[in-house]
Amino acid sequence: MQLPDLRILPLDLLIPHERTDPRRVNPLLARIRDEAVLRNPPIVAPFGNGDKQFVVLDGANRITAMRTLGVPHALVQVVDYSQVQLFVWHHAITQCSVEELLAQIRGIPGLRIYEGDLTHARAMLARREALAFISCDHTHKTDILCGGGDVRERTALLNQLVDMYEGCAKVQRTISDNLREVRQSFSDASAVVVFPRYEPAEIIELARIGVMLPAGITRHVLPLRALRVNYPMAILRSDMSLAQKQGHLSEWLHECLMNRRVRTYTEPTVLFDE
Repeated sequence: MQLPDLRILPLDLLIPHERTDPRRVNPLLARIRDEAVLRNPPIVAPFGNGDKQFVVLDGANRITAMRTLGVPHALVQVVDYSQVQLFVWHHAITQCSVEELLAQIRGIPGLRIYEGDLTHARAMLARREALAFISCDHTHKTDILCGGGDVRERTALLNQLVDMYEGCAKVQRTISDNLREVRQSFSDASAVVVFPRYEPAEIIELARIGVMLPAGITRHVLPLRALRVNYPMAILRSDMSLAQKQGHLSEWLHECLMNRRVRTYTEPTVLFDE
């Protein structure tokens, strides 16, 4: 049986590429304290080129929760970034009118807005001539958002944009950039904010220079993912050395295999208890 590459690593070596979401971190704090286990390990990939650090692909909120709890080490799943598919989440805006949304966006310094159709907006986004675009109605009218020079300025504008509408709207993640399609899942969506699709090299570079994307934009899809691991937090919190903890993990994994507690699902699986 092929198993995910599970390791215990110092939190100091795990570098985020996206900001955390306090609305998700706080429940995680309570869950980790109450359950005394780490259920789903964060996903990390090596920086490469001899660098000992790892970029956190998924699980920034879990890493932040563990840091807050004073945990020195984390159980993570290490992946080869070349074997990971990188997609993008767009943001469906609900409980906020288009008029209110655009009025607040116009107040962001340095952000320019141009009107265009969906095809033109997609092309500008693909060429990175636009930061994002907003699909506002069923006629495919879009507001194309531009601004910023280098990657720091552009990412700062993206963060201001997301911070702005998260303060006045409820945000749902979606894979579609078409508002008509989005409304099939979220009937009250007034708009969808569409982001560019990033490359793995960009994610590593952002982590290296300490620039973080807004939370909930990148979507990493793995060929094999460890879930429901339920590894004891007491080990991660303890003052055991890293080598001792890794040794314990190896023995623990062997016991899981011997007791037939590990199962691989090859078909798409839908979970209802996350």
